[in-house]
Amino acid sequence: MARRVCHYRWPGLGFIALACLVSACTGEPVANDGPGSKPDSMEQATAMIVYSPRGGPVDESGLIPLGPPEELGGRVLEGDPQIFARIDYSANGVTAGLFKATTGTLEVTFPFTEHATILEGQVTITDSTGQSHLFKAGDSYFIRQGQVIVWEVKGKQVIKSFFNTVEPQ
Repeated sequence: MARRVCHYRWPGLGFIALACLVSACTGEPVANDGPGSKPDSMEQATAMIVYSPRGGPVDESGLIPLGPPEELGGRVLEGDPQIFARIDYSANGVTAGLFKATTGTLEVTFPFTEHATILEGQVTITDSTGQSHLFKAGDSYFIRQGQVIVWEVKGKQVIKSFFNTVEPQ
């Protein structure tokens, strides 16, 4: 069965909201038989996906470009950041997978609650209270839906694994 990808332009959504939007198009869990593929058997559907900052570069296969951050509600403050994602699981308002951003600075209002772990590169995240932290490979963060943050990538890129859930408004 072919996987559908829907593109939406919803003003006010954070740039990483596309992860939820892409997965909402199918409404089905994504199999663990490689990025974005469907299983041929139940055994393949239960295979584990490992996200680890150890053991070399992150497997970027299956990452798709998400387009300009402005089209997804992000606001570019500096540079020309490019964003990409891969959805490994999506069901009932929960989405998990990989996200990649290149050099630049964005302001984002989070459209979901997210727990993420940096796998490669570095990102500085600053919240609306002015609290700022540099996250490196192996570091994790938790951001609640509706929080406004500034996301700054100074190196070539940052890759994170993420787990998002949309809370009822």
